[in-house]
Amino acid sequence: MNKELKLCLTKKLVNFAVRILDKLVPKAEATYPQTLMTDSMFKRMFKAYQIEAYAGRFDDKPYKQLPELKDKNFMRFLCLSRKILVYLGENDRYYRMWLGYALLLAGDEVKAELERLSMEDFLRLTKAQWEFDMKGAFPKEYFTAHKQEFLNIVLANFLTNLA
Repeated sequence: MNKELKLCLTKKLVNFAVRILDKLVPKAEATYPQTLMTDSMFKRMFKAYQIEAYAGRFDDKPYKQLPELKDKNFMRFLCLSRKILVYLGENDRYYRMWLGYALLLAGDEVKAELERLSMEDFLRLTKAQWEFDMKGAFPKEYFTAHKQEFLNIVLANFLTNLA
């Protein structure tokens, strides 16, 4: 199957399922450390999304202006992800433990990736994302001094102003 067609069909299936699940999954208030951190993380993502929408990316409008939003699918996906994780984390201790473990692992993975990231990797990943060669744009010493910021750029790709 054509790669683009497969992606399009998969997104349509996911978007359809998200609409149904959003109606079925109840909201929950975050009270445990794991769910509070998850909720906080999603709030920060929502703010970043609103900034991107306000800036005109994806031809969106901020989420609060839903009638004007041309493509609400990603925002629905974010909202449902938050809703599911907080609800399950609040109501099932097993899910709450695994959610906490996932947060710990994510932090460890970012630290490990920071250690692994070389200037050559950064340049290769940036060129693959942007089709833009930054070789020679800055000295290696600058990369070494600001490695965390460069990792943020790699992880958030085009969201460099938010990373």
